[in-house]
Amino acid sequence: MTKFLDPLDSSFVLLETPGTAMNIGAVIELDFADVDPEKRFVLIRENIAARIHEIPVLTQRVVRAPFDMTWPILVKDQRFDLDRHVVRVALPTPGSPAQFDAYVADFLSRALSPQRPLWQLLVIEGLNGDHAALVLKTHHALADGVSFAETFANLFDISPEGREPWPKADAQDEEPTVTTSMGLLGQGLGRIRRRPHLVVEDVASWGSRFYEILRGLYRVASERARRATSGQPSIFAARRTSLNGAAGIEKTFLRAIVPLAEVKRAARARGVSVTDVVMATSGGALKRLLDERGEVPKRDLIALVPINVRGEGDTASLGNQISGVLVPLHTDIGDPEERLRAVSCDAAKTVGEQRQHRAKILQDVPRVLGPTIISLAGKVISTLGLFDYLPIANLMISSVPGPPIPLWLSGRRVTSAAPFGPLFGAFSLNITVLGFGENLEYGLLGCAERMHDLSNLREYLLDEVAALIAATP
Repeated sequence: MTKFLDPLDSSFVLLETPGTAMNIGAVIELDFADVDPEKRFVLIRENIAARIHEIPVLTQRVVRAPFDMTWPILVKDQRFDLDRHVVRVALPTPGSPAQFDAYVADFLSRALSPQRPLWQLLVIEGLNGDHAALVLKTHHALADGVSFAETFANLFDISPEGREPWPKADAQDEEPTVTTSMGLLGQGLGRIRRRPHLVVEDVASWGSRFYEILRGLYRVASERARRATSGQPSIFAARRTSLNGAAGIEKTFLRAIVPLAEVKRAARARGVSVTDVVMATSGGALKRLLDERGEVPKRDLIALVPINVRGEGDTASLGNQISGVLVPLHTDIGDPEERLRAVSCDAAKTVGEQRQHRAKILQDVPRVLGPTIISLAGKVISTLGLFDYLPIANLMISSVPGPPIPLWLSGRRVTSAAPFGPLFGAFSLNITVLGFGENLEYGLLGCAERMHDLSNLREYLLDEVAALIAATP
């Protein structure tokens, strides 16, 4: 059967333009110091080759119809070549952290090939101490932060002994499916010709969703009187800063690590969450960065925070099931403790409301607009540079739950995992945070031109967290 991407998943494909590579993933370090580099790569590659049949989406490519007249589909890549997806490279001596981050930034600047399955694993050799690191990136159309972990979980083990791969399922005869752009268009036209009544049903469904979207947008626009008590900023509240503007093709990437136990201790002592600490310290660091740039924002900085809208225990659902929360960072508050209390108070009022009332809007908007309009709108907005003038927020901040247990790959323990998210729309900065093992790991991805001082932001971020920990009784 033809497997269509869901409209929200499809949007990440249709809206992709030069500079907005819709990739998510993680930078992973392994304890491989005592293994010969050649043998190390062979172990990793063989592990993936033995298990890739357990994750069908990794061998499927995306096919788009001419002029995007239908939603994209996933088809099995008949010419799948693992060596195009698992690639080995080496840093020049001495393999410093700065060299490593620069190489990762270059890797993240490149979009995935639409002619192949939308993922790639880079094995980087030559790090200090003869360690190895992996950079795993996949297209946002295939996964969000939660389903990314589920998608690739089968490549990892929960003990150094590993496990035997699942047996491969017997090949079954399936209904023929289209595998080309023109075939996809022909299938859609044939469906209408055979069952014309479906057009009426689709129009009725479209009208119902359109009405719900208008109701939701009206609710957002009419909340001005309640915002003072709800803590929820308007979609028009963000003011353009030097953090905003469409990202260029070249990216810059840095990692930061803080002790998770100390952050949890600081959060418990104040009756707030770890996410609240992440938001408040990020706000403090951004305030210092803008001060250094000689910029005084006219209003508080606003962050777009993706949230998971899956049902309880529904973490195995692949694809994207997310909504977005607009969160004020309270950069207008100078005192770090007061800022943290304000962020925590807003979070308690806002997230539940967003999850309940606005998740459906995000899911329905692509269905109403349709693939052709979404694709065309993305190109027009990008060509006219409208993202430079229409920020709904100043940056993206994501907090992704980490695995509750240690992980191994090819018999070697995973010692570090720093996540990264995409840059799209009016965002030139993405801060993604993951709790992994004993650490809270930050992945900072920025536009190379607009975020040329990303290293300063990292230092300010570490300072803010350290000061909060030091002030904890």
